Amino acid sequence: MFVKQAEPFVCGGSAATFASCIIHPIDLAKVRMQLYGQLNPGKPVPGFTTIITNIVKSDGITSVYKGVDAAIGRQMVYGTARIGLHRTFSDKLVEYNDGKPINFFVKT
Repeated sequence: MFVKQAEPFVCGGSAATFASCIIHPIDLAKVRMQLYGQLNPGKPVPGFTTIITNIVKSDGITSVYKGVDAAIGRQMVYGTARIGLHRTFSDKLVEYNDGKPINFFVKT
């Protein structure tokens, strides 16, 4: 019984954590591009590959994952709760609705 209740939390937290690991370097490059545009007005902003290449050349390959521990920590709490609680609340609403699917108004 406990395993079935924990499943959406474990799956949701794992998926959110994995997604954070994949997205982190992309988000890092996005922020660096935004900062470059703010700090160098009028100059063309380098592209994604240029930014990532420069980061790796100057600080090494592991530098694209600096700060990922904070992202993982956030997802382990927030992602797990958000996805797991959604399933829990949805199941309860269906139960209160005599097993019938819940309508859009109730979902909102």
